[in-house]
Amino acid sequence: MKRGLWVHLLLLGAMILLLDACATVSGGHIPPSAFDFHDFVSEQGPEPGGWKIAQVNILLSRVSRSRPLQAWCDVEVGVPVINSRRTISNVVAQRRASAAADAAAQMVLRGAETVSALACQQFRNEMLRLLVESINGATVTKFVRQGIEPKSFPED
Repeated sequence: MKRGLWVHLLLLGAMILLLDACATVSGGHIPPSAFDFHDFVSEQGPEPGGWKIAQVNILLSRVSRSRPLQAWCDVEVGVPVINSRRTISNVVAQRRASAAADAAAQMVLRGAETVSALACQQFRNEMLRLLVESINGATVTKFVRQGIEPKSFPED
């Protein structure tokens, strides 16, 4: 074999070993359809109002030799049907919740947390911070309300 090819193969092998030694993998996208909103408080009455809720069990997973994480997080997202600015449709609520969940998951998975409960709390806090920027009055908590069929992402 030519000397140049040996050098390239040696460098490639070293790169693979280095990547394997410190690899951390996280990724994915939580689709809007994972957030199935249900009317929880009717918008009936003399004043604008109403409330809708989606409950989702979301798997946060990070493959890492030094900081592995696998946590199922129960997330309840509540949004007003009508807030001080506008009517919030299910489609808008789903898209905004999905975008906030994606960004929050990336933030948590880039971090160092390896304890499931703490990672889930960080995820909910970050998702809330992001979601209220686009939907005034939104909430993000662990499951609180009864009678709603939660979805899972990824699905079982």
